[in-house]
Amino acid sequence: MGVNEWIFQRVSNLLIIAFGLWLIATVISSGGFTQEALAGLLGSTVFRVWAMVTLLFAGLNSVLAGWQIAGDYAEKFGINHGLMVWGTAIVSAAYVVIGAMLLF
Repeated sequence: MGVNEWIFQRVSNLLIIAFGLWLIATVISSGGFTQEALAGLLGSTVFRVWAMVTLLFAGLNSVLAGWQIAGDYAEKFGINHGLMVWGTAIVSAAYVVIGAMLLF
């Protein structure tokens, strides 16, 4: 694996963790998980932008992980490498598109 891929994975993982911690802190500080708190959170532009960026990074991270896993294990199990990478890319793209539809 190249240095750029390694750095990207670490940065995207940090972003995902930061988003999760921020989300937990926001829910706790708003007095709990109520419909009003959730509506306020989902209506926030800051939340939508940060969630979309995190979603994109998670999708790209999963494509990279699928590519690495396919490179390591596809031949061992008799799976077509390209098919495995394309499958991962399609699932990741669907994840990002559905997430964006839910956000916006």
